[in-house]
Amino acid sequence: MAPAAFKHWRLWAALAGFLLLMLAGTSPVVHAWDVSVTTWLQHAAPGPDLPASLFVFLGNAEVVVPATVLAAAWAFRRDRRRAMAGLWLAAGLILASLTAVALKHLVFHPGPPREFQRTVLEFGIHVRTRYSFPSGHTLRTTILAGVALHQARWAAGLIILAMMVALVYLGDHWTSDVLGGLCLGWAALEAGNALSTARSQSYPRG
Repeated sequence: MAPAAFKHWRLWAALAGFLLLMLAGTSPVVHAWDVSVTTWLQHAAPGPDLPASLFVFLGNAEVVVPATVLAAAWAFRRDRRRAMAGLWLAAGLILASLTAVALKHLVFHPGPPREFQRTVLEFGIHVRTRYSFPSGHTLRTTILAGVALHQARWAAGLIILAMMVALVYLGDHWTSDVLGGLCLGWAALEAGNALSTARSQSYPRG
C-alpha cells in the first residue's frame, strides 16, 4: 500500500505545482523572475542559437509523434505488446499537444516579447496561440523521455532539462512556461503509471 500511496502523492504534487504556476504566472514577482532568467541565460550563452533551434525542432509534435509511430511499427514483428504501447504513447503525445494548445488559449500568460526571441529555424508546423503557458515542447519531452528512458532516469532528466533551457534561451517560453509543461508532463506520467498498476491488478497475467 505504501508504494501506491506514494505514487498518488507524486501525482497530486505534480498537479499542485502546475496549478500554482498557472495561477501565479502573471504575478509581478514571477514575471520579473522570468525576465531575469531569460536575460541571464542569453547573456551567459550568447552563441548557440542554431543548435538550440535544431534541438527544439526535434521536440515539435510533427516530429515526435510520427517518430513514435514509426518506432512502434518497427517493433511490431518482434514485440507486439511493445508496439501497442508505442501506439498508445503516440496517442498520448497527440492528446498532450492538443491540451497544451487549448491551455495556451485559456490561461492568461503572455509569452516573451520579440526582443527576447532568437529562434533561427522557422520551418515546421506552428499553431498560433494567444498565450504561452504551458510549454508543449516540455510537456511532450517529459512524457516521451519519461516513458522511453524510464530505466535511465538521469538521461531522461538531462534531455528534459536541455529542452527547457533551449526554449528559455531562444525566447520561445518563459521559465514558468517550461516548469508548467514539466509539471503537467510529470502528472501525465504518474497518472499513466497509476492506470497501468490498476489494470495489472485487475487483470493479472496467467
